[in-house]
Amino acid sequence: MNSIQKPQNPGQAPVPIEPWHKQFWPWFIIALPASAVIASFISLWLAVSNPDYLVVTEDEYQQLRSELKAQTTVEGNEQAEAGESDPKSN
Repeated sequence: MNSIQKPQNPGQAPVPIEPWHKQFWPWFIIALPASAVIASFISLWLAVSNPDYLVVTEDEYQQLRSELKAQTTVEGNEQAEAGESDPKSN
């Protein structure tokens, strides 16, 4: 259904107007949010198909706990040594 636009000047020929679905810009404007929706579904699929395993076995827990204890004792010793050698810290 082609409609014809009336000319503004009487000497000019009428200009046919194309329907919206045959023009570029409406499809470009529709494509922007559509691509965001597609990207969000891809992100959702990646998150569901590749979960992070947060469960730690008892052996891993004990190893991590001992490593953390070792780090805190080393830091505590360093602070104690720094406090003893610096008389101005009191």
